[in-house]
Amino acid sequence: MKELIKKSIHFLVIFLLFTTLTTTLIYVKGKIDLQLIANRYHVAFLDYFFFYFTKIIESPVLLIFALIFLFKNAKYGIIGILTYAIVGGIASLLKLYVFGNALRPTSLIKGLRLIPEHFELEQLSSLSFPSGHTTAGFTIFLVLTLIVKNKNWGYFFGICAVLVAYSRVYLSQHFFEDILAGGIIGVFGTLIVFYLLDKIKFGDWAQKPLIRYLNKK
Repeated sequence: MKELIKKSIHFLVIFLLFTTLTTTLIYVKGKIDLQLIANRYHVAFLDYFFFYFTKIIESPVLLIFALIFLFKNAKYGIIGILTYAIVGGIASLLKLYVFGNALRPTSLIKGLRLIPEHFELEQLSSLSFPSGHTTAGFTIFLVLTLIVKNKNWGYFFGICAVLVAYSRVYLSQHFFEDILAGGIIGVFGTLIVFYLLDKIKFGDWAQKPLIRYLNKK
């Protein structure tokens, strides 16, 4: 585990800043007022940016790990997909069976400025806590941090994870406390699951990109 923390230290610095700032803002301003403050800052460019950036953790993630499986390291491609599924599953179970009564911003606050209707974004009303997108964002980008050779990429991946988290607030799909919890689940869940899966003996075939074996046939 110490080795994983060392590999992801740059990502974890961004995560620590995110959790510290978010926790402080929630404590100082409160859940509702903080949401209202964030809701004031909307421009057309950010509408497009956050609408599409929040989707990066949906179908594109399968492509990302498929490419890792084929062209980088089959083992890490498998670990990435399994980590994404397991940690995401934990967040979903908490959302459904522990915090099932948690309402979304549009259910508790009237008159929020929403992105234009032509985006056709479904404004959800329930199952707000924790943020599943945020959990997935921190999971994906932490896994990428752990498997790339240049660990300085951790700063970039950490910022990407934070942007996914904030997109959920910007789009009025979640409160700040939802994305805070999602980030914590994503980081700690990923470190634990990745650590356990990395100990599995996949065999020599998994230590290389799968494309090498396909080219030999």
